[in-house]
Amino acid sequence: MRTIGVLLLPGTRMFDLAVIGEVWGQDRTDSGIGPFTVRLCGPGRVRTPVSPFGDVAATHGLTGLDGCDLVLAPGRDDPLAPVPPSAAAALRRAHRAGATVAGLCSGAFTLAAAGLLDGRPATTHWRDFDALARVAPRAELRRDVLYTEDGGVLTSAGVVGGLDLCLHLVRRDHGADVAAALARRLVMPPAREGGQRQYVDNPLPPPSAQPGLTSTMDWALARLGAGIGVEDLAGHARMSERTFHREFAAATGVTPGRWLRVQRVRYARQLLETTSLPVERVAERSGLGTAANLRRRMRAEVGVGPDSYRRTFRSGGATVGECTSTC
Repeated sequence: MRTIGVLLLPGTRMFDLAVIGEVWGQDRTDSGIGPFTVRLCGPGRVRTPVSPFGDVAATHGLTGLDGCDLVLAPGRDDPLAPVPPSAAAALRRAHRAGATVAGLCSGAFTLAAAGLLDGRPATTHWRDFDALARVAPRAELRRDVLYTEDGGVLTSAGVVGGLDLCLHLVRRDHGADVAAALARRLVMPPAREGGQRQYVDNPLPPPSAQPGLTSTMDWALARLGAGIGVEDLAGHARMSERTFHREFAAATGVTPGRWLRVQRVRYARQLLETTSLPVERVAERSGLGTAANLRRRMRAEVGVGPDSYRRTFRSGGATVGECTSTC
């Protein structure tokens, strides 16, 4: 059983609390996740006003964060609201003890107040980015990402970006299959990569183009190992490469080439987690070609090579066996 600590401060956003509750507060044992103990920890076990309405009773004081495996700082209605020194000290203490500490949305400001973003990559809601730059001048701020992770400290983009971060944590700790099962229950995409843009000016393509893009993406996912490229995607969608590139980027926030690379790395991660295939075969099946290219791409996207990635999931209890499906 893992213990999750949630820092409850005045003005905490109800949406972020609901995200945490959906991921860790529900009985998900039939999906292979949990059970968990969730502690709502505040400066005194009192009822705390949350935004946009209502209040929530803390179950623990700030010492409840001690001994937690994961500590979450939800966003607050006013990101610049003061963080009590006792709460900042509790976050630092949890991090020193080895807990993973994550700020959802404007929760990054709470981590900044504790000094946990100094020298680390960080992000937040795009509207609050300039304010975070002022209060965390030593952080390496990144605008166009969904979440960041460094040294056991994570931050997320705004609103639904917090859910992306939570699903990333589930995938990291429990494997791709468990995260995908949970995402299905939440009616969410199984995983949006951390490097994806927070938002796009025109989030959807024209109605006439959307079905074509969707079918082309499905077609490509079934052929990742076949060496297909952007020109093949454009041909399947019956568009010129220039038009396809423009409409694809407008719909997804990433270029088609970037999307293909991310999908291949994601599939390689799945194969490393769920099969005993040699690294060379994983590279071939995922369409990355060679073991050297797989290592290069995984280090760029995930931060570790395939061997280290596989060892992590094996030691974490992931089932590894020969793949018997269409991989």
